[in-house]
Amino acid sequence: MIPWKPGQSGNPAGRPKGSRNKLSEEFFRDLCDAWQVFGKPALMTMAWMYPVEFVRLVASLMPKEPEVTIAPVIERMSDAQLEAIIAQGLQNGLDPASDG
Repeated sequence: MIPWKPGQSGNPAGRPKGSRNKLSEEFFRDLCDAWQVFGKPALMTMAWMYPVEFVRLVASLMPKEPEVTIAPVIERMSDAQLEAIIAQGLQNGLDPASDG
């Protein structure tokens, strides 16, 4: 015998609002507390005793497509380098007022 008809819930009132969020908030708070105490020592132990699993863990946390941000070359140049480039351009007849 089927206790409920198809599409009928065994709990018509449903799960209380916020109960799932409360559980996950408590879990992550507890996880954070445990990490503060055991996190670094656990990683060090894993790296020492289980290096293959440690590398797998690290690789699993790396983004699949790493975001690469490289400052444009001009932003990494010193004032002296920029002034030398400008001087060379002027010596070669570059007109600073033109667009090209």
